[in-house]
Amino acid sequence: MQKLYIVRHGKTDWNVQGLMQGSIDIPLNEEGAEQAKELAKMIDLFKIDICICSPLKRAKETAELIVGNKKKIIYDELLLERGFGDYEGKKVDFDLIFKQWDYKLNDKEGNIESIRDCLSRAKRFLDKVKKEYPDKSILVVSHGSFIKALHFNIIGYDENTDFLSFNPQNTTLYEYDI
Repeated sequence: MQKLYIVRHGKTDWNVQGLMQGSIDIPLNEEGAEQAKELAKMIDLFKIDICICSPLKRAKETAELIVGNKKKIIYDELLLERGFGDYEGKKVDFDLIFKQWDYKLNDKEGNIESIRDCLSRAKRFLDKVKKEYPDKSILVVSHGSFIKALHFNIIGYDENTDFLSFNPQNTTLYEYDI
């Protein structure tokens, strides 16, 4: 059995401003860096074999602040945030966000990565980790929507799942056995 420790990156200025980040490469702000440093004090790195991280700045900076030079960090594009297409860099429209998490709609309006595509990418990541790192404890540093997709791949979902029932918070540690 493998253990996954999953963390969402620290806060960014765009989080504070309510702007959609998606694949736009935004760095941590001062608060986000402090959040990562605080989390680093609470994580027992002796329990972690490797860190796999999104290559976007906010996730990379978070991972580097958490593990320092104590663990190897591998960057994997499968961990990128869900693409928000035409809405990236714009104020969050919560009606749109809620609609975009409806599995039945599978909407790609505005060039947004569909929920099914994001869930499929999360499954590919989990399958890859199981194959390439059997029996390893892995720290995963990624993004809110993608972590949501990982979560539901691990616990299970169907067309009636309430995907809004789980909302990953910045620098909160989530533990899973896979």
